[in-house]
Amino acid sequence: MKSRKIAAIIFSLILVLAWGNVCYAGEPAKITDEEHLYVPILMYHHFVEEKPLNGRMDATITKDKLQEDMRYLEENEYTPLLPQDLKAITEGRMKMPEKPVIITFDDGYESAYTVAYPILKETGMKATVFVIVGSVENPRKNEIKKLNWAEMKEMYDSGVFDIQSHSYNLHNQNLKGQYMRFLVNGIQRGLIECRAQYDMRVEEDIVKSIDTIEENVGNKVICYSYPYGAYEEWGKDLLRKNGILFGFGTTYGAGDFKGNLYYLNRFSVGMDTDLSKILN
Repeated sequence: MKSRKIAAIIFSLILVLAWGNVCYAGEPAKITDEEHLYVPILMYHHFVEEKPLNGRMDATITKDKLQEDMRYLEENEYTPLLPQDLKAITEGRMKMPEKPVIITFDDGYESAYTVAYPILKETGMKATVFVIVGSVENPRKNEIKKLNWAEMKEMYDSGVFDIQSHSYNLHNQNLKGQYMRFLVNGIQRGLIECRAQYDMRVEEDIVKSIDTIEENVGNKVICYSYPYGAYEEWGKDLLRKNGILFGFGTTYGAGDFKGNLYYLNRFSVGMDTDLSKILN
């Protein structure tokens, strides 16, 4: 029994060390004494016409709620920023507007086209869609319907949307997309994965997602939304190597554009989220 307890303690220590550099959703943002440049980044997922009588909404909001949010941004004169704006600002070619906001939609659901697109055009807002590319290429019957390339091309050409990467296929498809702590989630390293194995597995996915988006949509991919918000320093190196300039996480808070540009915090927006409390 004693030997088993010792083995369990050793294994627990190994897990702590192995995941020491991974940032998960829900962890508080680190506060430093350095100068900050905070920008609110809103994170949406799926949109529906009406709230169902029964069942949970989770990351889904109604058309009316989205319209309310976008009208609030319009009426309060917020300036929406797209990836190329962020690049220009960080390179000093563009000034940060007085009231900036970054609107993001994760996963690439078709409701971004059918529900959100008309609302954004009406209110003058702009958004970035982070697409799980593998779900576009090989849609599953039981999944909520995803965008297709024709829709994304139209959205991008309109100037209202930009299409960026949420990985090709790093959302635990064998687990039906579920996050499992202490397993390999997104770009986090495996417990016994060496650097060469990691680079081969993750870089292949990153490159495939970038190339597929750029080939089908025509925009430059410079942003990456981490699957499950799981951040990894090894992954940061691979993203930088392949032209990614900004990484978006799920930690609740404003993104610091004078901090780690490869892990920008976001405000997750649900049915009960009051934008006036987040933005003021």
